[in-house]
Amino acid sequence: MNKLSHYLPALFLCTVTTTSSALDLTEAMDLAQQYDTTFQAAYANYLATIEASSQSTSAVLPQISFNARIQRGEIENDSGGTVGKSDNNNEGFSLDLNQVIFDKTVFDNLDQGDAIAAKALADVESAKQDTIIRVATAYFNVLTAIDNVETASAEKKAIGKQLEQSKERFNVGLSAITDVKEQQASYDISVAEEISAINNLSNTREALRVIINVYPGKLEIAQDDIPLVVPEPMDIDAWQDKALQGNFSLLATKYSVDAAQSAYDGSKGGHYPTLSLHASYGQSKTEPLDFSGIGTLPENERTDSSVLLNLNIPIYSGGFTSSTVRQKLSELDIAKALQEQEKRLTVALARSAYLSLEADIAQVRARKQAVISTQTSLDATIAGYDAGTRTSVDVLISQRLLYSSQRDYSVARHTYITDSLELKRVAGILTITDVDEINKWLIPRPAENKR
Repeated sequence: MNKLSHYLPALFLCTVTTTSSALDLTEAMDLAQQYDTTFQAAYANYLATIEASSQSTSAVLPQISFNARIQRGEIENDSGGTVGKSDNNNEGFSLDLNQVIFDKTVFDNLDQGDAIAAKALADVESAKQDTIIRVATAYFNVLTAIDNVETASAEKKAIGKQLEQSKERFNVGLSAITDVKEQQASYDISVAEEISAINNLSNTREALRVIINVYPGKLEIAQDDIPLVVPEPMDIDAWQDKALQGNFSLLATKYSVDAAQSAYDGSKGGHYPTLSLHASYGQSKTEPLDFSGIGTLPENERTDSSVLLNLNIPIYSGGFTSSTVRQKLSELDIAKALQEQEKRLTVALARSAYLSLEADIAQVRARKQAVISTQTSLDATIAGYDAGTRTSVDVLISQRLLYSSQRDYSVARHTYITDSLELKRVAGILTITDVDEINKWLIPRPAENKR
């Protein structure tokens, strides 16, 4: 267990006060540490599992017991036709000591208990990092859903304006009814898409509430110019090596193999002799037995002490020991196969996370440029509208494109943030400090936005 003790997470060290102000990512993470049932179950499982180490250790320590007795009774004795009765009272105590000197199964179980405790610690650290990812993903899913609602509303507004203009042109005979029908169909679709976006926003808020146990009515948003921190080192193989060394899920499978190996070694103990020591000290006292008409037995006091060295050599147990050895060997093979499977998965996740983060950085820059371009296009369209060369519909369409570009830019930033955390999680180096650093990039949402 000492191998992982320095990774033991600091839990529940913060107090959160929920206010009407916007919730930021650090506050959401603090709430999750207090209320997330998935993490609470993982931590409780850790506390339960580490007791296995204490239980295996107890088997090699002295086993001491004390026994005291008091007897009150009556004896009836028939001797030569004469029946006599007497009280039968005695009392005493004994102190017993049992100590294992050699038992291969017990000694191998010590290593198994340590491996199980170490695996539990790796599992709880993995659960802690998983909580960070789940909270961050749920948090930015809400922000993305808000952006989708805003874009859907902007599109509905632009199409609605086009529909009104088509109706006006049809009423004065400047367009066919088919134009109105097409615009009406587009508008109806935009209404449905806005409803879907609003419903999705409610669902993402509920998903976040499941984790933090607080309804996330207001959230802070990512500022426009977040720092795009490239992976350091910029070497996919280096990140793969980090993951193979530090990934806690992979580390847990290593300790599972260690535990299975100890169980396999211990099962062979059934073929080995065992040696144990038993020491005992006791005193007893029997009161006189007075049989009327027969005779009297005097009081008896006795002190017993003994030391016993017990050697047990197994010869044949009906094949049970051999069967157990084969069973534990198969379980060891299972643990090794799962370790190899987790290793391959870790390599794939590390390389995928690195490549995704590289793509995210390029995507954020491209989306930012798209926002600049659509803003320039909107400015030009507004200038044309003021000059009488462009219509209000043209302005709304340009605004619609700008909203869409801003939405895509926000999504790209959200994806970059969560993927940067995911790369560190796979490498086993994700901490609350990384969340606090990202929290510095968040700002309150503009007051005019009510979502």
